[in-house]
Amino acid sequence: MNESASRQQAAAVRQALSPDLPASTAERLLRRYRRMLWLLATPLLALVLLLGAWHGWTAYRNAVAALESEALLQQARVQGLTRELSQHVNEMRRQVERGLLLPAREPDPLLAQSLQQDARKGYHLDTLPQLVRPGLAQLIWPQAQAPDAASLWRLQSLAELTEAAHTRNPLLTASYVLTWPAPALLHYPWLPSDQLSRTPGLSDWYGSPLFRAAQPERNGAQKPFWLVSRVEHGPDSASDERILAHAAPVYVGEQFRGLVGAEIRGSAVAKALAGKGLWWLIDDSNATVMSSASGRMPPLTAAAARLAVEQTPGQALRLNGQRVVALQLGDTPWTLLRMRSESELLGDISAELLPFEAIALALLTVLLLSQALLKQRVIDPALSVMQYLYDRSRDEAAREPQLNDRWQPWINVVSATFAAQREARERERRSEAHKAAIVDHALAAIVTTTADGHVIEWNPAAERMFGRRRADVLGQDVAELIIPVRLRDAHRLGMAAAEARRHRQAGALESAPDREAQRRELMALRADGSELPVEMVLSHSELAGQLHFTAFIVDLTERRRADAELDRHREALRQSEKLGAMGGLLANVAHELNNPLAIVLGRAALLEGKAADGPLAADAARIREAAERCGRIVRTFLDMARSKPLQLRPVQLNELARAALDLLAHGLRTDAIELRLQLDPSLPPLPGDADRLGQLLLNLLVNAQQALSRQDGGLRLIGLSTGQTDTELWLRVEDNGAGISSAMREAVFEPFFTTKKEGEGTGLGLALCRSVAQEHGGSLSLVDDGQWGGACFELRLPRRGPPDAAMPAKG
Repeated sequence: MNESASRQQAAAVRQALSPDLPASTAERLLRRYRRMLWLLATPLLALVLLLGAWHGWTAYRNAVAALESEALLQQARVQGLTRELSQHVNEMRRQVERGLLLPAREPDPLLAQSLQQDARKGYHLDTLPQLVRPGLAQLIWPQAQAPDAASLWRLQSLAELTEAAHTRNPLLTASYVLTWPAPALLHYPWLPSDQLSRTPGLSDWYGSPLFRAAQPERNGAQKPFWLVSRVEHGPDSASDERILAHAAPVYVGEQFRGLVGAEIRGSAVAKALAGKGLWWLIDDSNATVMSSASGRMPPLTAAAARLAVEQTPGQALRLNGQRVVALQLGDTPWTLLRMRSESELLGDISAELLPFEAIALALLTVLLLSQALLKQRVIDPALSVMQYLYDRSRDEAAREPQLNDRWQPWINVVSATFAAQREARERERRSEAHKAAIVDHALAAIVTTTADGHVIEWNPAAERMFGRRRADVLGQDVAELIIPVRLRDAHRLGMAAAEARRHRQAGALESAPDREAQRRELMALRADGSELPVEMVLSHSELAGQLHFTAFIVDLTERRRADAELDRHREALRQSEKLGAMGGLLANVAHELNNPLAIVLGRAALLEGKAADGPLAADAARIREAAERCGRIVRTFLDMARSKPLQLRPVQLNELARAALDLLAHGLRTDAIELRLQLDPSLPPLPGDADRLGQLLLNLLVNAQQALSRQDGGLRLIGLSTGQTDTELWLRVEDNGAGISSAMREAVFEPFFTTKKEGEGTGLGLALCRSVAQEHGGSLSLVDDGQWGGACFELRLPRRGPPDAAMPAKG
């Protein structure tokens, strides 16, 4: 609570120390001058920017139009190359088809003389004289028989045709004919056969994509086609330059007879497409055929360009920050893409915008200089005053700034105000420190909340009591922290009712803040989920118009534990007094029974002597034994009353059980009670007093018999079972009677407590039985796991007997 109040007080002090008048004056001046400057400069700047934007847009559109014009010019150049190549191939095709149909003329005899046969390539013209090679073509004839005159004439006529075409168009690199079905190659210009084919039978030519594309299986329409490769059949075959090839199949009627083709270097196409920006040639599948840049065109750009060719050919489209012009190249399957980035186009027009930029820069310079003067004359002094105010709010020794005569008085006002407030804050701090020390060292837990139940104070005693740190609980709902779940609704209702009552009595809060403080005992909640009893005194107070509740809480756990311990000792004293009274009563009863028992024993002995070897001898012996047992029981009562120590002997629980059943056998049969035994035959003997343990077992059986005798009809069962664990032997007596309610489980072992009718019991039996069990270091209890639903008593005895008793030596 003191920390929150200190923060609020500090904020209030800083707010009180703010010089509202000079700050508002400086702010008004600053806004006025800035507004004036910007009102003057903004129209001019806007005009310059608009003119520059209009001029830039016009220049940009001119640059885009130039890109489109350049693309059209490049299209015309490339189409000129492809058109000449296509015309040349068509002329060769007509020449070859006509030569196959018309009669052949006599060839130049030099051709036949220059034929040379090679075992690998067949016939060729490698020995052709050097002077005539430029005007003739090479022939590779991979057949056993030499070419006839007709084939040599076709070679000569093709050479004349291709020589004229190559002279007209120096960009042509090669023209050739592949015949079918008899394979042969006619190639212009003449080149050595080893450069044209390096495999037998011209398999490198007839297995190439060029020849496969001309065959009827691939080209049933018999149309010319275009191909691009990186291999050139010429002296520069090792280079990586692309070659553009145009070929057409040759037919005589419907019979495929080979192909004609011509090639042009890719560098010629690249030269025709030279210009600003990048260019691509793409085929129908958007694959790159040639380009001025490494790598493939982005698929999105290629697909969009293909669409542009179909819809808006020749227009520069904007795609991914680029301007792209797409044009179809004549009868080729290729599309020309011309591309320049937007940044390049803007760079081209940047020089035209320099005058406008210079004007805008000049206007901005004037504006900045005006603001600098405003800052020097107004802003800096005002900020100095505000900075000093900020420094003094945090450091009392902050140095005063030295300003001009116009601003220095404000510094003096700030210094005087802080000096006046320093003493008031110091008094307040001492008072708060004293209150905080009282709260922090209080033995009771002190918890303060707002009107809606959020914690604002949590002293160290509350941390110890509830197991929650102060930093973790501040701002949280107190009901979620210390009120058990079952009581939270009632707590919130009570808080709401208290707040409503305070509103109705708004004028009495400050005059009598603790009038309704009352002591209450209730259950509280720890952080680990456990509950504890507490005593709470709740008071309320009002601070800055806000209602707060403060609870003073004392832990009642130790007090209630002491009260419970005192009650337990009182009960033990009461039980001890009852047992003492029971001992005196037993001593008197035993004394009164000794005389009649002496007469019964004497008469039983005489009767046994007279009936020796007679039919009544066994009955007389049983009477004597029973009387002797009664005598021992009377002595047991006297021993208990006189606190006589146990007479420990090895005792077999199974034998004690059988002896007790022999005594009660007649009564059990009379009451139609069925007895069921489950005796552990491996049960070892244990140290104990046989008479006292026998009396304990007899009492348990008699209680079970009496409980069943009051039961009307039905099967009556008494179970007697024995067993053992590693450290104990146990004996159980259970019945299928009505059982004992849970409320009386412990009461039945108290002296003089009985559930029998008046005159049927004294209430001492089970108390004596438990006393005998405890004397032997064991226990007697009423357990729940009986198999018939009635009462089930379990006796547990340690294997080694009582811890403080010893077995007497035998003999």
